[in-house]
Amino acid sequence: MPIGTKVIQTRLLPRNWKYAAITLFGLVFTPDRRHVNDRVLRHELIHCQQQLEWLYLPFFILYLAEWLWYLLRFRNAARAYRAISFEREAYANDANPDYLRRRRHFANYRKSSFT
Repeated sequence: MPIGTKVIQTRLLPRNWKYAAITLFGLVFTPDRRHVNDRVLRHELIHCQQQLEWLYLPFFILYLAEWLWYLLRFRNAARAYRAISFEREAYANDANPDYLRRRRHFANYRKSSFT
């Protein structure tokens, strides 16, 4: 677990928001802490590691570029979101409590099978 990672409950995210949390610059934001269980936290901590190794700005540029590419390709926002390499890595490994300890750098592109 990254040192200093904090979960912050904020009113800036609507309570009926589709997602439990979002990670920005090593901070995990949520509209309601009750929805941040161990699996959600691991998912977001994977994003923390991804953002750190991509030096934040390139991460967000790549994330957006992939989402736009898949949105054009699939014409479906939810499917485009799930196809992003960063999300595929996080969803594939968020149930594994040991994943962050053994995760290799740039794992989202290592065995990436672009849908």
